[in-house]
Amino acid sequence: MYLVGQNHNKELIDNGKLDNANFIIIRGPRNYGKTYLAMYIANHYSMDYINLDYKVDTIRQLVSSSRNNNNCLYHFSDFDKSSPAAKAALLKIAEETPKGIKIVISTSAANILDTLLSRGYVINMEPYSNEDICEYGNMLDLDNQLVDKLINGLRFLSPTILKKASEVEGLEEIVDLAYETIECINKGLQLEDVSRISSKFWKDDKELVLLFLDIVEDNVCNLGNKWFKCSSLIETAKFTVERYSLSNYRNLVHNMLMEMV
Repeated sequence: MYLVGQNHNKELIDNGKLDNANFIIIRGPRNYGKTYLAMYIANHYSMDYINLDYKVDTIRQLVSSSRNNNNCLYHFSDFDKSSPAAKAALLKIAEETPKGIKIVISTSAANILDTLLSRGYVINMEPYSNEDICEYGNMLDLDNQLVDKLINGLRFLSPTILKKASEVEGLEEIVDLAYETIECINKGLQLEDVSRISSKFWKDDKELVLLFLDIVEDNVCNLGNKWFKCSSLIETAKFTVERYSLSNYRNLVHNMLMEMV
């Protein structure tokens, strides 16, 4: 199985460091390839990969279901979002993981229960080099200049983000619009800027909207005391996009920029 970058982690896996690790914790930023690393582990051990939700009942049923299918790697992604009851249920299983299976939880949160950390083999996602990203961009047949803009525009650019972005139409336009927005914000956003940028914001694709907001947030740097306000407005917009189903992202972007004027 091909995995971009993560050479140190692949070496750990390939050299058998996880042979006796039945409870594994993968930590890294959102959309940073944690699921692909979990799949790489499953592939290395010739195990079936099964992604599970983190509901309490799902976790409690894991022990009984593993008796019938005990050559599986069970993956709970975004486990930091689970309830306290779910964490407690998993803690009981982590104390004595059923034989023949591996349990992997992945999280983008810095804080996770110390009791879970103490029972698991912790893997931290490695940063991706520009070479990793460029190589994968070539595999996706993306324009080199566009990949360079993404590398320069995002602090945490990953193959996962690159792949998601490549699968939607209008990627280059949204990146250029993000850079135009950054320039306007850094020099002092005007009402005419808001109208012009909003009029160009025709895309209704969630992933593109989040990419636009991420690039703008990572590059708004010359605002002094206004930086916190702008960053907070962008974070609020991102939360709205991720939490709610919207039919018109143009209004959301327009309202966000109006607050920055």
